[in-house]
Amino acid sequence: MRVFLVSVATVLGVWWGAAPAQAIVFFSQGNDANLTNPGNGVPWENVVQMRSGSGPIGTGVYLGNRYVLTAGHVGPLTSVKVGFLDYQLDSSAPVSIGTADMKLVRLARDPGLGIVRLNTSSVSDGGSAYLVGYGVGRAPSSSLGTSPVTWGDSSTATKRWGTNFVDGAISGVQVAGYTSDLLRTQFNTNLGANEAALTIYDSGSALFRQIGGEWFLVGLGAYVQNSGYSLASADFNSRESDDSYFIRMSSYSQGPHQIAAVGVPEPSSHKLLLLGLAAAAIFFLRRSQSIRS
Repeated sequence: MRVFLVSVATVLGVWWGAAPAQAIVFFSQGNDANLTNPGNGVPWENVVQMRSGSGPIGTGVYLGNRYVLTAGHVGPLTSVKVGFLDYQLDSSAPVSIGTADMKLVRLARDPGLGIVRLNTSSVSDGGSAYLVGYGVGRAPSSSLGTSPVTWGDSSTATKRWGTNFVDGAISGVQVAGYTSDLLRTQFNTNLGANEAALTIYDSGSALFRQIGGEWFLVGLGAYVQNSGYSLASADFNSRESDDSYFIRMSSYSQGPHQIAAVGVPEPSSHKLLLLGLAAAAIFFLRRSQSIRS
């Protein structure tokens, strides 16, 4: 997938260059960690790998009714890997979700997976969450404890899970022709060895939260604060921090661009659709601000 920088913007007085993200990384674990379903009902199987003719290109989330949600900038796409099987896309054009860096593509056949619930309430966005995505691991030369990490090539890209804490939100972020509402996590090791951030091949990764005993997709991996990949540096400061940004599902639960408008998942499962609920009071710690690139 493309890795490109955009013009710098200023947010709360901090200069940064937002770039599309592309993997799940871990501060203190190796490539063999967190490769299996974490359990507790996390929709692990619904996270899929987006592929081009040459191999991995990003991540997606299978929602139901043959639809896969991924970042708009992930492409060109030729197939979707679900488990160990490659599924071709059908002939329909991708469906853009408003101006957000997000699109739906449809598989040519049903992979036999269940549906994923999409969060509709902004007050439920904040707090601890699971990240699941396909991404590269460490390079063989990058031993545990080294900082910053050196990332491996596409042969190290596989599905991994990690945890982080959703502690902020920003509205109207403009990157590479898209304007999206985002949720933020910070890669600062405060959640221990399983803490995750976004880097190579994780655009379109899933940010899941358990709300009222059920799992919901609250965010879709899109951007990192630095130059297209997480630095995984031990030097955590405002200028070089490893903030990750996820497209905020609750912002797309109403109006003409709601995801449910294309029938995701099946209409018979209407109680699990985005229902067009009005946005509630914003939870985040810092006041919502716009970024102009």
